[in-house]
Amino acid sequence: MSRLWVTVGTVLGVAGIGGAAMLYSRRASAASLPAPAAAPGQKPPSLPKIELGPLPKAGDVTGDLTTNWGDTPVDLRPLFVLMEQVSKIEGSSRGFAVIAFRESKFVTVAHNGNAAAEQDERDSSRRAYKNNKDRNPPLKYGEQAAEFGSGGLFGLLAPYFLWTGVPEVGKKAPLLNAPPTLVFEPRAAAFAACVYMQRLLAHYRVDDLADIKVGWANPSLLKDGRGSTKYHDVRANFLGDAMALGIDLTDATTIPPKLNATAWPGVPAVFKALVGALPQEIA
Repeated sequence: MSRLWVTVGTVLGVAGIGGAAMLYSRRASAASLPAPAAAPGQKPPSLPKIELGPLPKAGDVTGDLTTNWGDTPVDLRPLFVLMEQVSKIEGSSRGFAVIAFRESKFVTVAHNGNAAAEQDERDSSRRAYKNNKDRNPPLKYGEQAAEFGSGGLFGLLAPYFLWTGVPEVGKKAPLLNAPPTLVFEPRAAAFAACVYMQRLLAHYRVDDLADIKVGWANPSLLKDGRGSTKYHDVRANFLGDAMALGIDLTDATTIPPKLNATAWPGVPAVFKALVGALPQEIA
């Protein structure tokens, strides 16, 4: 979830809060998405092309879309607010924005793992799949997920993205039959990010927002790695990202000192609110 290359070849430009023009649409059509990586000695897999609903608009959410957002793209703010609303993790929307700033620079089709310099991301997805496939429900596109690396708004590792919700609902987890390229759909990435944040808050010691980003990098850092150089580096990067983006993490009117996930409504409810339903062939 750390290193990044942008599949469209150029990073978007954001020219201020007033709704500046983007260099390209983040809502790339399914046909324009990058091809998934092939396993060694195999042809590139043919994956179904899926396009979910559009980004939510300001009228679709209740919440402040102007205060303490810094340079967060205006068209993505309603999505982050909707994530906070449906997950019931008060104050999380701006935290999601800072995480996306680091992981994707707000590019929904950001992809980590296909360039030679990003080999470690594919190594990570291979390990994730190999080490967890026997204790999790099967993935329809498991081998493709293993070769994918990570991507989307929140830099999610493909196998874990597709297993989202398994600890809570088991074989009813909604993404088991989906291709890893679904992570490029903002609503699907948002669903997985909400579930991941809830899991961190519910099962790990999380002292503040920066600790959430530590868990995003590697949850083991919140246990055995707490206080390590890596732990402090991730925290420092997160705090620096917030400053660069222009989000004040100490603004108690928009972000509480500690986030709380005790009002979590459950994986099915969050999936329904953010994604709705997947096409029948992968549902």
